[in-house]
Amino acid sequence: MGVREAAQSVLRVLIDRDAHPDPYLELVRLGAEHEDIEAKTKVTLIVPGGIVTGTVISPAAWEQQFVRQLQDEDHDLRRAVRTALDRVEDNADNGKRRVLDRWHIHLRDVTIRDGRTTHTLPTWRGPIAAVSGWTLGHPEKG
Repeated sequence: MGVREAAQSVLRVLIDRDAHPDPYLELVRLGAEHEDIEAKTKVTLIVPGGIVTGTVISPAAWEQQFVRQLQDEDHDLRRAVRTALDRVEDNADNGKRRVLDRWHIHLRDVTIRDGRTTHTLPTWRGPIAAVSGWTLGHPEKG
């Protein structure tokens, strides 16, 4: 996606308040998709059941890590996902555009806090609509 298309996407987000629960969070998500900021942008999200903190990454980066994680999983599941991804790549090779995932936010190096319990995960994918609040950065120990 070129600069002009990215700018048009940002304008649509800011104008169409019904399309996205939070246009500023959508801008962070778009930034990870279209710019080289994903290695730095940390966010803390309030979601049902807890707080999720991590570094924003593009759907493609999340997908790559997801496929790598499948190496330790069930062979049939790994094969099914690989087949689906091959079809997506074939469609892209045949001139069909890949649909961008605008409904989810993707994170890496994730910490989930639910009450007094903390869990860490390599990656996380969650619906933007489930985010009730958020901030840039991560909580400091106090």
